[in-house]
Amino acid sequence: MASLRPEPKLPEEIKEAAMAGNLVLFIGAGISRMVGQPSWDGFADSVVNQLVENEVIDHHEKSLINALPDSRKRLSIAKILDENNGSKIDYKKIFKLDKAQSDIYDFINKYNCTFVTTNYDKLIKPQLSQANPEANWRSYKRKDLLNVKLDTKGAVIHLHGCVDDPSSMIVTTKDYLEHYISEEVPKFLNHLFSTKVVLFLGYGLEETEILEYVLKSSNQKDEAQKRLFILQGFFNAEEPLFNKLKDYYEQSFNAQLIIFPRDHEDYVQQRAIIKKWGDELEFKDLALADKLAALEADLDE
Repeated sequence: MASLRPEPKLPEEIKEAAMAGNLVLFIGAGISRMVGQPSWDGFADSVVNQLVENEVIDHHEKSLINALPDSRKRLSIAKILDENNGSKIDYKKIFKLDKAQSDIYDFINKYNCTFVTTNYDKLIKPQLSQANPEANWRSYKRKDLLNVKLDTKGAVIHLHGCVDDPSSMIVTTKDYLEHYISEEVPKFLNHLFSTKVVLFLGYGLEETEILEYVLKSSNQKDEAQKRLFILQGFFNAEEPLFNKLKDYYEQSFNAQLIIFPRDHEDYVQQRAIIKKWGDELEFKDLALADKLAALEADLDE
C-alpha cells in the first residue's frame, strides 16, 4: 500500500471557489482541541465539576453521571440540572485559553473567506474583520442564520451558538434535535450547500455524529448541490476504513474526503496542510449578481 501524502493536494474546485468568492470554511472541534480547548469528555467533566462547586449535586451524584460512557449524554443531564438551578454554569471559564498550544488559527484566520463553525469558542477571528466591531461579523443566534451572511467575506457564523450567550449553545440531545428540525437551520444549510463550495476542517472520527447532523439536515438533491470537501486524518494501516468512508460520504452527501496521515504528527499534521493551502489560495469577491440573489432570498423568506 502506498503511504498517504503528508500534505494532500489542494483540489482544483477549492481553488476555483476561492477565486469566485464561493469558498466557505466549516470549522469543527478537532481544530480547537489542537490549541488546548477541551475534548467532549473534558467539556462534560468541566460542566459536571461546576455542578459540584455550585452545590447542585454531590460527589456521589457526580460519580453516577461520570459513569455514563457517552459524553454528550453527560452534558445533556448536566445542562438540565444547571437550568433547573438557574443556569449558573460559567461556559466562558471552560473555554478560556491562557495560552494556545498551536498557532493553527493564525493560518486559518488568514483565509479571506466566510466561516461557519459548530464550535462555541471565539478563536476564529479573520484578519479581514479584526478592525471592525465584532457584532458586525460574528453571528450566533438562530435568527441570524441569513443567506446574505454567507456572501460576506470575513463573516463568522456559529451554527451551534457561542460562549457569549449560553442560551444560544446547542449542547443537549434535545437541543440538537430541535435545532436541526427548526425552520431556520435546514434553510440556511440548504442555501450553503447549494451555492458554496464547503471545506470542512476539524471533523475527525470523534465529530462524525455532529458532521452528520449538519449534512443530513440539508435535503438538497445532489444535482443542485455544490461539492463538499472534508479533511480527515487516518493512520496508514486504516486503509480499509478510509476507503469505506470515502465511498459513504461520496454516495450519501456528494462529499469528498481529503485524507492525511496521522502516523507521525497525528492531528497536528493539519497545521502544515492548512498553512500550505492558505498560501496557494487566491481569494476574490463574489459577483454582485450572486450577492443580490442571496439578499433577495432573505427578503422573500
